[in-house]
Amino acid sequence: MTIETELAPPLDPPAARPQPVPAATARPERPQQRLYVLDLLRFLAAMAVLFYHYLPSSAGAWHGDDAAFGATFKDILQYAWLGVEAFFVISGFVICMSSWGRSLSQFFVSRVTRLMPAYMVAVVLTTAVVWLIPLGKERFHLSHMLIDLTMVNRFLNIPAAESAYWTLFTELKFYLLFAIVVAFGVTYRRVVLFCLLWTVATLFTHYTGSTFLAAFIEPFYASFFVMGITLYLIHRFGPDLLLWCMLGTSFAISMACLAQRDPVKRGITSYPIVVLVMFVFVAVMVVVALGGFNWIKWRGLVTVGALTYPVYLLHHKIGLTFVERFHDSVSPWLLLAAVVVGVLLLSYAVHRLAERPLARVLKRGLTDSFARIRTAGGTPTR
Repeated sequence: MTIETELAPPLDPPAARPQPVPAATARPERPQQRLYVLDLLRFLAAMAVLFYHYLPSSAGAWHGDDAAFGATFKDILQYAWLGVEAFFVISGFVICMSSWGRSLSQFFVSRVTRLMPAYMVAVVLTTAVVWLIPLGKERFHLSHMLIDLTMVNRFLNIPAAESAYWTLFTELKFYLLFAIVVAFGVTYRRVVLFCLLWTVATLFTHYTGSTFLAAFIEPFYASFFVMGITLYLIHRFGPDLLLWCMLGTSFAISMACLAQRDPVKRGITSYPIVVLVMFVFVAVMVVVALGGFNWIKWRGLVTVGALTYPVYLLHHKIGLTFVERFHDSVSPWLLLAAVVVGVLLLSYAVHRLAERPLARVLKRGLTDSFARIRTAGGTPTR
């Protein structure tokens, strides 16, 4: 209510005057600041996957020496594969956050410069190691490396240099879907609509069993991304009943999908414990969304978070190759520590010497390319 209408009598009958939209209907945005805790959570998720691949998933590389780690340690690591699902939730949060206020070309440039430099270096390094020192009878074909460098090899049904790269294909499809929102402009209403439509499409894909829809929708992982997006909306605009319902529904769907994962289906892991672990993680993310970890401001976590992607790309076959080669001459605990430290150092070297310089070059070149498209317009050229 304005000062004029409060102090002076109205000139027209109240029924004839248009009613102003209440200010409360607008969603006020919270001040945005870097969430350092997300860098830590991403790194922990990547390290969980690393330890899962080194012990429960590939214990055969130790040729029985993994018994030295003890049953309790290995039983705990049986649940470390959930680091992938945790990373999908964080990815939904971060992608929604980083795309706000960006054009489609800016979104494309940010994704390419974030993903491709470290990925291309990792493909070359992993291919070289697997080709020179094959793990078991496995030998990666050098002819596949060129198409693998483009990250579109899965569209052509060509295997990647690293089996763990399947998650990148899932991420890529999420980017392509969310690019639709970015093309129209990221707003609160459009993001909510995107989450609702993707959830409906996910349920319909499960119901019909359509492999065609599944290729686009990613029905087994879509709900994890939707959870992350919803958590970011809670962080940016504050919670309300609709957002809590979206979060709860996405969590329920994702937990049903987890029952189809191999470790659960084969009885290796307990489904109630899987649900409990994910519930705790989502609860932590809710605290993040509500600002409960804003007090964490250690800038060193930026570097820790930057290592996440190279660690994930480089750890699997390169690490297991060294385990395979030295398991009979080095004690298991020392070998595991040496391989983990080696992967971290290699990841830091890739980040500083390759990822950052190449990202700057790519960003400059792609930005100039899109600027040329905008300025050229429809002018004919010779």
